[in-house]
Amino acid sequence: MRRVVRFALAGITLLALASAAGAEEDNSALLVDLFAKICAPKPARPSQVERIAGSLGFVSDGGPITAEMERGPKIDILYSAKLIRRGERLGSMTVYFAGPDDGPSVTCSVSAVGVSADTLPGLIETSLKARERIDEPSNDDNHRRASWHVGAGSGEALEMSVWRTSPHRGSISINYFATKR
Repeated sequence: MRRVVRFALAGITLLALASAAGAEEDNSALLVDLFAKICAPKPARPSQVERIAGSLGFVSDGGPITAEMERGPKIDILYSAKLIRRGERLGSMTVYFAGPDDGPSVTCSVSAVGVSADTLPGLIETSLKARERIDEPSNDDNHRRASWHVGAGSGEALEMSVWRTSPHRGSISINYFATKR
């Protein structure tokens, strides 16, 4: 009888371990949410990005953005930060501002690990109101790329890149011209 109970417990333990290993966390919704809060509002200044990112738990890879860095006829600032949770690097972001002070071009990108290549496109379309998806060619079956139109009229293009292999890295990025509000 003891042997049967131990065998049953061992079987239950193996099942629990197998389901825990197979239940890898899907950070697709987190990635879309972070993008919606950081990049989708189209921040016009690097200090705005730094403030938003800091409130979401991102830690800058460099020093803080100063007022002097944002002054002058031209801006040329690359801001990057990482998101660490439970001691593990979960995501990162980069935002590059370049050009005239009154309307620099901005490239804003947010990345995360544990992203589903099958789930992410639908979340982008639903949450970010992206339309007219164009699946982009890739040289690797493990890499999925796509782009969408966002905003009124022609709007800007939003791009997605995600790997189907572990650690399932994914990113969403947008390019736009910033306007002072």
